[in-house]
Amino acid sequence: MPRIAPRLLALRRRRNLAAGLLAVFALAVFAIDGDPAASQALSLGDENSWIRIQNVGTSPSAIDIDFYNNNGALVTTDTCPKADVCGPLEPGFGRSFFQQTLPSLPDGYRGSAFISADQPFVAMLARDVLRSDGEFQISGDALRLGPGASSHVLPWVVNSNFYSSRIVVQNTNPDSPTCVQIVYYDKGQTQPTLVDPQTPSQQCSGGGYYLAPNASWVRDETSTPLKLGFDGSALVTTRPVSGGPTSGNLQVIVDTRDRTAAGLSTYRSFADDETSRVVLLPLVDRNHSEGQSSFSTRFRIMSANPAIANDVTLLFSGVTDGGEEFEVEHTVTVFGNRTCDQRSSGSTACLPDGVSLPDKFSGTVRMQSVEPVAVVAQRVSNDGSLADYRGFTAEEASTQVVLPVVNKNYGPFGGNKGWNSWFRVLTFDGSTARVYVIYYSKQFPDGLFPPAPQTVIGAQTFRQWENRSLPDGWVGSAVVVSDRPVVVVANLESDVFDGDPVMLYNGVSLE
Repeated sequence: MPRIAPRLLALRRRRNLAAGLLAVFALAVFAIDGDPAASQALSLGDENSWIRIQNVGTSPSAIDIDFYNNNGALVTTDTCPKADVCGPLEPGFGRSFFQQTLPSLPDGYRGSAFISADQPFVAMLARDVLRSDGEFQISGDALRLGPGASSHVLPWVVNSNFYSSRIVVQNTNPDSPTCVQIVYYDKGQTQPTLVDPQTPSQQCSGGGYYLAPNASWVRDETSTPLKLGFDGSALVTTRPVSGGPTSGNLQVIVDTRDRTAAGLSTYRSFADDETSRVVLLPLVDRNHSEGQSSFSTRFRIMSANPAIANDVTLLFSGVTDGGEEFEVEHTVTVFGNRTCDQRSSGSTACLPDGVSLPDKFSGTVRMQSVEPVAVVAQRVSNDGSLADYRGFTAEEASTQVVLPVVNKNYGPFGGNKGWNSWFRVLTFDGSTARVYVIYYSKQFPDGLFPPAPQTVIGAQTFRQWENRSLPDGWVGSAVVVSDRPVVVVANLESDVFDGDPVMLYNGVSLE
């Protein structure tokens, strides 16, 4: 079966139907204890991954998930349908595949996976951790079909006394090896701080780390070459293999973890064709309360070409909790990368001198840059929780957006409500849109359709716990259908666990 490996997805033929093959990074139970540098140590606890797949085709779909170790060797395969476990995934339905309960994956497994299906699908990868102190962590991001890429932009990478990032690079090509290089840029720098690996090898005489087909390269707190104090960005690129062919098919995931508290966040990288001069952030808040928690945001802008100083104009707009509207436009210069922290004011917040966002503010940012950029926004709370999402480009705006997992009071325990979700819809051009939200689950196999559309003027938040048509204990998926192109960011959160039970992910365009 010939296979074409793209960015975050590879495509192949299966059962004579168009099939999607999604490459993801999977982690079964593992713990990392100790570190050559004591100052780099982290208490990670037991970590597991799960993959949520939603069938967006017109017929039931069979699913195969091939798991590879970091060396690129096949470890096992998970499938549906499977006797006494699951049937074909029905159109509109989503299913979560948990690596922790897959018997054929050994404890301590760490690697990547490819998902193949005989119907179009969308998917998200999530990971959760039970720390040794009993606190819980969760994070994840949505993935999408697309071609492979030889260059990736990582706006948020850190190795400080407070946070540490883990970068995982995967060669999605099943046939050809490649050499991979990570170039780091500290905050506000147009020249590289470090090139990793720092010396060539026999297999990568032109530089880079050798990756066999299907293999993965992990740079975390135990292996990073970065000194403490780094807080910036990175570029991941391919280099030629010595005396042989090279693969340009990479995908990259970045996790950021609080060194002492339970904060954990995840985003997938931006392939070189995903940077843009126009970027939208649907979720830019300050001391805003939603559901059971309060939070603020910060975001980091990285120029696709860090060597060029880049002017970026930002339009902040939104409302206070009292309903007062606020809007301000400001232009900043980005040297390599720049962080805009909404908890601050003036230049630190990428606002005019002496200006800050109103207290208890909920809003958005539209940015226009001279040169292409990539942006990662991070939700931060006083309790230490973290969650990331990726800034949206024009190519991601759509009249149909899929959210693979949403819930209402799902899995309550000990008097707590369980998992709840909400999502924010933003029209790409700021216009007014008529929006339908259609929910799918085993209770609604044909979809739960609203009686009428909702009018979204610029941006609006949809809270599943406010929807009386959804039963308590519900989990499913959603499709946002609009008469104007929109972007959507979703939030999952639980009150059952202590720690960081918060995850953000990007809605997936169907166009």
